[in-house]
Amino acid sequence: MAYLLDVAAKTHFPLAPHHTFGRLANSVETHIDKPYVSKLHAAIEWNGRQWRIKNLGLNGTWINGISLSQGDSRDLNIHDEIHFAEQTDPGFIVADLSPPTDMLWPLDQPVDQLRPITLSRYHLLPDANEPELAVFYNEQTQQWHCEALHQQNEHEQPELNDGDLVQFGHSHWQFVRAQIYGPTEAKASRHLNDYEFIFNMSMDEETTQLELHHQQTLDLAVRTHHYLLLQLARHRAEDAERGLDSKSQGWIYADQLAAELGVDGTHLNIQIFRARKQLADSLPDTAGQQCLLERRGGKIRFGCEKFKIYKGDQLTLASPYKHC
Repeated sequence: MAYLLDVAAKTHFPLAPHHTFGRLANSVETHIDKPYVSKLHAAIEWNGRQWRIKNLGLNGTWINGISLSQGDSRDLNIHDEIHFAEQTDPGFIVADLSPPTDMLWPLDQPVDQLRPITLSRYHLLPDANEPELAVFYNEQTQQWHCEALHQQNEHEQPELNDGDLVQFGHSHWQFVRAQIYGPTEAKASRHLNDYEFIFNMSMDEETTQLELHHQQTLDLAVRTHHYLLLQLARHRAEDAERGLDSKSQGWIYADQLAAELGVDGTHLNIQIFRARKQLADSLPDTAGQQCLLERRGGKIRFGCEKFKIYKGDQLTLASPYKHC
């Protein structure tokens, strides 16, 4: 996401894909309260390849001292100095020209240490080792969500809308939505339901390695959260053997799962977050990420039906389904 430095205020601000400047406070992205600035004075826009500025006002716009008349436009470059109507005003400096993307914009970082967070499907914040919350994108609803560690079901995953505030790690951020632009528009070539989950568990059940099979094998190595997925897959297989239909299989209460794993609710959610993030990072162009773990009414289940569980070299459980 591109951003400018407001020289007078000594602060940065991000650019919307179509970002307007002017004196009409409720109709522009950046309000400039100067009598010689037009109500709609200028616009900076991403055209799919680069950022371009267009002067719309009668009193001119200056780029590095060069005047743009009404209707004139030009490409922007890093470090360009922009002045609207009056060159003696402090103006703005182009600090970044990255393409538009959904992001978290820092509200309390020093101007010389600005580090926005570009969003791409699934994030553990402030980091994966000690997460406080997850920010993730649901391609079905085309909506970003924010889920905290203490939350237990899908009704407690508030949607993030443009301008919403997010707090973690004693820092404050603002969610910026680029709308039709950015990573959320990527076309997925595969669906998670195309993959078969192969769990390889040690004889003592201390370690679990996970592989995903679809045309080729993706090794997700040994992770603690793989045992959580395996345990939920077991419940799903047991329900299938009992004759329950696919929509009813595998649902258990989160506190029951935590007891089976020997962890508390917070650590259970950490494992859930890490499982989702690993999958999102490993299969960035794969749709249906929400199928991995489904939640409703305090219950949780493994959402995919194609899986096998090995203990040592022996196949102990296999799902009866060919498709999810």
